[in-house]
Amino acid sequence: MTNTLCIETSGPHCSLALNCNGHMFERNQILGRRHNQHLLPLLDAMFSEAQIKPTEVQLIGFGCGPGSFTGVRLAASVAQAMALAAQCNVVTLSSSMVRAATVAGERPNGQTNIVCSVRSRGDAYYLSAYAGASVLECVRADELVVRPPAWLEAISGEQPNALLAGDTPAWLDTQAHAFIVSDAQPSAAAMVRLVQARHTAGDSTPPEHALPSYFEGDSPWRPTA
Repeated sequence: MTNTLCIETSGPHCSLALNCNGHMFERNQILGRRHNQHLLPLLDAMFSEAQIKPTEVQLIGFGCGPGSFTGVRLAASVAQAMALAAQCNVVTLSSSMVRAATVAGERPNGQTNIVCSVRSRGDAYYLSAYAGASVLECVRADELVVRPPAWLEAISGEQPNALLAGDTPAWLDTQAHAFIVSDAQPSAAAMVRLVQARHTAGDSTPPEHALPSYFEGDSPWRPTA
């Protein structure tokens, strides 16, 4: 069993998981914007509980966005530094995929569709869609929108009572689309199996190439002329 560390700090919820010799160790805490103060102490405590050294980690995964600019980049920096010290590879996972994997067990019987929503700023939200029973697949990649996209109507019409996970936009009528709303926070424990599967499939990278995701149009900076 590969010693696997997963980090998800793309929002106010800090979630850490360490799968060590088949045993899962976790830390979950609402930190708001204080990830930089608490992330390393939480990691230290988790490694102490697992009774292994950080250099004994064999694989690291982190949520690469979309989400908090600072939170995502902090996760990337810590993952890169620890992977360099442990001489191991890194897997980057969409934070929306992490959320979808977290809430997958909440779906009604026979339901497969999950729509993930992440607030950017103002009325802008990232929407993405996932489907599948035992294996989740991304059917709509994260898209920054300020109104319901056309594909959202198709998904809710195709399968009523789809699960909407995350932040609910004010402009989205969840009843009209027959969404079941879940506010569950992304869990690093839900990442472990996905990260290990990606690594086994050859989809991991040296730490220097493990970078946050950047999305066109999602920046607080605007040209002055």
